[in-house]
Amino acid sequence: MLLSGELSGGAIVQDRRLAERLGLSRTPVREALGRLEGEGFLRREGRVLVVNTISVEDIMEILAVRRVMEAEAVRLATGRIPKGRIDEIRSAIDGMRTVESVTGDQHWSVDDMVHLSIAQASGNRLIYRMIRDLRERTRMFGLTRIPRRFDPGKAEHLGILAAMEEGAADRAAALMQEHIEHARQGILDFISGRSNEPTH
Repeated sequence: MLLSGELSGGAIVQDRRLAERLGLSRTPVREALGRLEGEGFLRREGRVLVVNTISVEDIMEILAVRRVMEAEAVRLATGRIPKGRIDEIRSAIDGMRTVESVTGDQHWSVDDMVHLSIAQASGNRLIYRMIRDLRERTRMFGLTRIPRRFDPGKAEHLGILAAMEEGAADRAAALMQEHIEHARQGILDFISGRSNEPTH
């Protein structure tokens, strides 16, 4: 609910109502909400739990950290990720024909497949968990994609995979850094009104 935006920033979360809605007892719901508060997804205002708002500054900080971490992940993953997995990822990217034919959830799923497969293949479990968590926070911002980034993003992903397949770890890392920088710029352009396209 948090990641999909169903519970958006500023929404009040009540354990009783949530338990009723999910058909659960209040105890596990209360425990889950406590964990989400500890992880920074929720905050307490008096006696009320509220969904944290992810700001533009938060997203810029997240993308700056991801730029460093994902470059290292792709460097480590080069030579370790199986060719069969690269082929699966490439096929999923190629399967997204046009921006109009792909839902936001489908696009995010393929994007996850690219970034998290690389992070997992790095062999560093902490890097994987941190990248996964930072991507979740990015998604909470509500910009699952910028339409004008659809085709360039696909090409960038394919370029990263090609460099990894060739064993060019440093080039793959540089391409990953460029990719995340372009995503950051796309979000800034959208927010500042330089791109008037709607999100999907």
